[in-house]
Amino acid sequence: MTFVFDAENEVHARALARLESEQVGWLVTSGRDGYPHAVPIWFLWHEGRALIFSEPKTAKVANIRADEKVALHLEAGVDGEQLTVLRGLATLHDGAGPAWVEKIGQAYTAKYDAWLQRLNLTTATMLDRYTTVIEVEPHKLLAW
Repeated sequence: MTFVFDAENEVHARALARLESEQVGWLVTSGRDGYPHAVPIWFLWHEGRALIFSEPKTAKVANIRADEKVALHLEAGVDGEQLTVLRGLATLHDGAGPAWVEKIGQAYTAKYDAWLQRLNLTTATMLDRYTTVIEVEPHKLLAW
């Protein structure tokens, strides 16, 4: 049921390029009160899935424990016309942040190093604190 991008489809290709390059997205979960809970997140597009690192005791992690259905929403682009929303299922990997450094550390650092430096962090030190990996498997793309 995983959504597969069609590189020949212009909308899919543009959405995929944005997933690979955008630095901030919005993760939407179902809140405990029944309302959507949306938070800005850093993410890495890796092997057809979005990887998000989180501190373990956040609302988004608690919400995913209760309901694995999520949406990953990107900003609308400079012209306001680049809608990219993925709906899918999230899997939590508790305590896995440091273990992912070998797998995705270089790519994550390439994407976020300047931002990490402003926070006096490295990818490794960030993942010591952000130990929960949220892996989003896309099931549907809403884009134009």
